[in-house]
Order: sequence, then C-alpha cells, then structure tokens
Amino acid sequence: MKKRIHTLVVLLVFLVPLPGFSQAPQQPRVIGLDECLNLAVQNSVRLQISALEQQRLRFQYRETLGQGLPNINFNGSFDDYLALPTQLIPGEFFGQPGELIPVQFGTTFNLAGSLDASQIIYNQTYLVALKISKRLLERNTLESERIETDLVAEVAKGFYLAQITKKQIQNLQFNLNNLDSLLSIAKSQHEFGLITGVDVDRINVNRLNLKSSIDNLQTLYQQQLSMQKYFMGIPEESEIAFPDTLDMRMVTVDTAGNLNEHIDIRMIEKQKEIVETNLKLDRSFYYPSLTFIGSVNYLNQSNTYYLFGNPTDWFNTSLIGLRLQVPIFNGLQKRAKVSQTKVQLQQVKVTEGDTRRILSIQAKDAARKLTNSITTEFRQRENEKLAERVYAISSDRYQKGMIPLTDMLNAETALSDAQLGHINALVQMKIAEIDYLKAKGTLLAVANELKSRN
Repeated sequence: MKKRIHTLVVLLVFLVPLPGFSQAPQQPRVIGLDECLNLAVQNSVRLQISALEQQRLRFQYRETLGQGLPNINFNGSFDDYLALPTQLIPGEFFGQPGELIPVQFGTTFNLAGSLDASQIIYNQTYLVALKISKRLLERNTLESERIETDLVAEVAKGFYLAQITKKQIQNLQFNLNNLDSLLSIAKSQHEFGLITGVDVDRINVNRLNLKSSIDNLQTLYQQQLSMQKYFMGIPEESEIAFPDTLDMRMVTVDTAGNLNEHIDIRMIEKQKEIVETNLKLDRSFYYPSLTFIGSVNYLNQSNTYYLFGNPTDWFNTSLIGLRLQVPIFNGLQKRAKVSQTKVQLQQVKVTEGDTRRILSIQAKDAARKLTNSITTEFRQRENEKLAERVYAISSDRYQKGMIPLTDMLNAETALSDAQLGHINALVQMKIAEIDYLKAKGTLLAVANELKSRN
C-alpha cells in the first residue's frame, strides 16, 4: 500500500506543473511574403465570388448550348364533356332552308397524347449567342485576374508596411535603451552636482516621448497584423509575425513596355470583342432559320368511360417536316438596333485609346517615382549610418565629460530623425515598387514567380 502511494506521489510531481516551471509561451508563427500572398489568394472573398460567377456563366453557356440540341416534349389530355359543344348548321342540309339547326358533335370522353420533337438545322442567332456566352466566360476570367492583381498589391503593401512598422519599433526601442543608459549616467552626475535637475528632466521628457511613440506604433502594428490576418483567412486570436529582414531586392526599371499585356487593355479588348459579337447578333435577325420538326399524336374518343380508352377507338396522326422562317420587315427595328451597337463599339474604341494614353503616362510616372525612391532610400540609409556614428562618438565624449548634455541630446534627436527619414524612404520605395509593377501590368507575374521560387 505504501509503495502504491509513493508511486502516485511521484506521478503527481511530474504531471502537476510547479510555480516557476510553467510551459514556455508559444512562439508566433512567422509568415513570409510568399505564404502571405498564397493564403490571401486562397481565402479571398472577392475571388470566391468571382469563381462562383464563373460557375454561373458556365451553366449559362450550357443553357445556350442546349437550345441547339433536340427538344422533345410529351403532351397529354383527358376531357369529359358534361355537355357536348353545339354548332349551328344551315337548314338547307336538312330540308329547312333559311334556318339554322343546332347540332351537337363529338363524344363524351376524349383521351389524347402527343410526342413532339424539333431540331435546329440552321439559326444564325443561336450560333452568335453561343459565341457571346464564351466571350462572357473569358471576360470573367480576366475580371478574376484584375481582382487578384488588386489583392496582391493591397496585401503586399500591407505586408511591407507591417515590416517597416516593426523595424521602426525596434529602432525606437534601441534609442530608448540608450536613453535609459544616458539617464543613469545623468542621475549620477546630478548627485555629484555636475548637471542640474533640469537636465535630468529633459532626458526623461525624451524617454516618455519615445515610450509614447513605441506604444502608438505597437497599436498600429497590431492593426496591420489584424488586417493581414483577415486577408489570409487566419483567426484573429492566432499569433503571427513577419520576418524582421526586409526584402531589398529591386526590380529593373524599364520605361519601355507592352501595354497589350496590361489587364486593363485586355479587359477593354475583350469588351470590344463582346460588342462586336453583339453586333453580329443584331445582324443575325436578318438571316432565315430552318428547323426540323416531328410529331406523333394519338386520340381516343368514346361515349363510354375507359381508364386508358377503348383500344378500338385510338386514332394516330404522325408527321415530319421543315419550318423555314424568313424575316422580311419589322418596322426598321433591327436597323436601329444595329446602329445602336455600332455606336457602342465606337465608344469602346475611344475608351481604349484614352486608356492606353493614361496607362502609358502612369507607367512612366511610376518608373520615375521608383527610380527617385531608390535613390532617396540609399541616401537616407547612408544618413542613418552617419547619424549612428555621430551618436556613438557623442555618447563616448559625453561619458568622458568632453561635451555638454545638450550636444548629446542633439545627437540623439538627429539619430531619431535619420531613422525616421530612412523608414519613410523605405515605405515610399516599397510602395513605389508595387505601383510600378502594377502600372506595367506585371505585378501578378512577379508575385507568382515569388510564390513558386519560395
């Protein structure tokens, strides 16, 4: 019995966590840009809606296709005449000229069934409508690509902004640690009467400002992470983080490009194809149509009720034939409709020319902005390095009593300004890079290459 109790105690010691030996907190999941984009595309509500629209259009195409397939219908009827229909026949048939004689025709019970079939042999309207359905499917595919391009741009910008915010927090935390060390030195100097209490307060003011800035940036960073979680379809309570290292690889700036591959131009081209096909559809109503038909009819008439009719009273009628329809005149409605579509086609062509000019201007402007932002980031990076060296030298001299506190605080302020300037330059550079790729129409291709490479 004592041995069993001893074993139980040992198990409790290993199973029950003791104070100070709790499990380490779970580390946040680090997500790179490639995974971020993959998850955002997979879980995008806008893309899901577009995919459902694509599915709807496929069913619509099948519906249009079905109009050209054989149509077969069965019709059946059963009539029980409570009173037979009466017709008036001239009295000359019965030797009573000048009078109308009422006569009832027909049988009490009538049972009929027919099987009708038809098949389009030639119908220009049907053929053009089928092409329009295909064009709509193709346009929705391009619309999905446009949505994905906008999504990639939005998610990539949010990813870089979150990374840069995190970098700024690290910079400010580094500066805060330096101020803590400076404050410790200043307090010692104040105790020995080397500086006044106002000097110590000035350092404290800077420390409090840095803490407030860090708190604000932490809040901003969490907001940015929450938005990225939404895009990626990750639960809000999940802990994630982005890599500390910012990707500094830059794309090659090229002012020349092929606007025909831009999604906006391809969308307009597809819209032009749809309008041109609609023009063919309007003109198709001038064409004749030819349809094959077939019909089998059975009729049973009797004055005595039978469940399936009297077998001897069934009569058959069958036929096959062709139906030709030739449009001749409809009040010039078709002509007016064709004219409307021609005007619409001209509108699309004007829009295409204007869009090409705008995209060309935007691409060149984006290239200039990217080139300038790369140069600015390089200068600000060098300026930050210079400010770090100045701060290090000033800190060493201040500890040795060679410079006053004012110079030391000025060096600290200059370092903070240089870091902020570099952060702003980084933001502008990464945003300019995304805008440039989007203006060139290659953002989605670069994003797909990134995802496949990683």
